[in-house]
Amino acid sequence: MGKLKDKLIDKSNMIALSLALVHSIITSLLYGKVFTVEPFSQPVNFIICRIAAFVILFLIYRALVIHNENTVGILKYALIYFIPIIAVLIFKLPQGFLSNDERLIFEQATALADYTWFYYLTTYYYIITMMIIPGWLGPVLMKVLLQVLFAGYTVFRTSKLFGKKYGVFMYLVFLLPPVLAYTTSAHRIPVYFLLYAFTMFSMLMDRLQEVKSTGIKVVWLLFLGAILTQWRTEGIYLAVILPILMFVCYPDLRNKKSIIRVVLISLLLQYLVQIPQNGALPVRMGDKADNRMGPFYAYTITNMFGNGLDEDKNAEAIAEVDRYLDVSEIKRINAELGEINYEDVLILYYEGFKGRRENATDEDYRAYLHGCQTIFKNNPDVFIKTRIGAFHYAATPYNIEWKEGGITGFAKFVISIIKTIAYNLYVPHLILFCMFIYSLIKRRAWGFFFTGGLICHFLIVFILAPASYFKYYFPVYFMMYFMLDLIIIKTVYARNNKDSSKPVTEVL
Repeated sequence: MGKLKDKLIDKSNMIALSLALVHSIITSLLYGKVFTVEPFSQPVNFIICRIAAFVILFLIYRALVIHNENTVGILKYALIYFIPIIAVLIFKLPQGFLSNDERLIFEQATALADYTWFYYLTTYYYIITMMIIPGWLGPVLMKVLLQVLFAGYTVFRTSKLFGKKYGVFMYLVFLLPPVLAYTTSAHRIPVYFLLYAFTMFSMLMDRLQEVKSTGIKVVWLLFLGAILTQWRTEGIYLAVILPILMFVCYPDLRNKKSIIRVVLISLLLQYLVQIPQNGALPVRMGDKADNRMGPFYAYTITNMFGNGLDEDKNAEAIAEVDRYLDVSEIKRINAELGEINYEDVLILYYEGFKGRRENATDEDYRAYLHGCQTIFKNNPDVFIKTRIGAFHYAATPYNIEWKEGGITGFAKFVISIIKTIAYNLYVPHLILFCMFIYSLIKRRAWGFFFTGGLICHFLIVFILAPASYFKYYFPVYFMMYFMLDLIIIKTVYARNNKDSSKPVTEVL
């Protein structure tokens, strides 16, 4: 029986390999309609992305060909979730890309550029998905596919643990308005949060179901951890937290040999993943960081002026700022726009304002950075007040409104209530801190490190965010409602199965 199974798997692998090869050949014939440059004009980017696209195709076709119980279950639940997603696609796809950033990334990807401003992984995602699905829809449809499959995977594994009548309630978190709104967005965070949630959820379920680790699983999780660490600045804490969570979830890794192996593999993968961005021998990292942090400095200093910065006390540092960013324009934009300045780095590009001095030199820019840093350090009260204001602006993007009568007015009123509640960031962050305290009191290792990591995530975004966007806090938002949904399911299951011989597992 074992030999027959091995033969079937070998045959399935060959079929999947053949299908991936045929798919690759067919799509490669369309490259001229997708990419604006010759493939080997950017050989490194092209080869890496081509290999990655082929591996993804092989894994997809292998899963479909082998067609085991797990695959069928995941696809079944994924197709159920796809029903409401169809309505989202009908409404969203005709609009094209949802932001100028996505259009810009698409243009860079069609030239096979790595475009390090949004981190090379973002452009690579576009290139790889357009190699699989030629055209601008490639990145969007792959994002939709990832979301649908993850929803199916979540409901499937939850159902396996608690039963179908409980597992289906995991659909609720995937029907939250912000989740549906980001369905067709192929920017960094809408893809990032799915990888984040998949990594954490798969480890948690392995722990609850007492699934042992394997070499492939360890490398795969550490690879995902490296991507999550490098792709977003706020993911840096995962370089430490993820290996710890793996040791918590997989008891068989808690020995000296395995710990050393996991740490070494993690460090190697972290290094390899960052090479396309920083080079094999990273140099001038400080200069690169200052350049990437340019919007943060302009955004923060502008809003600190709006929050009562003492100009007399900081006169010398303000003079340094003025060498690059016109202080008179900072005052003018604050006077005219007020709280709207939290929206983005408006001082740098908003129509009617020219904050950056066109004749500023590199030396002026360095003086400006020093002036900003001095002000931030010497005025922590104003800095924190500014960051709180920025978070509040992102946390309450909608308000309850009833501006007109009739059925239409009432409908808009109801929608405003839903959006105000659904997009409020205070609630999920309150849940986060409550979960952290609960895990600390109950001495739950997984919950402590998981929620502690998300608190680090929040704090990094809170301090360094270069604009007041809801999406910056979206990974925390999603994970908290995701975990709350799972905890409620577990609690109801435990209450209804008090006399069951099946052990009730702890989620946190």
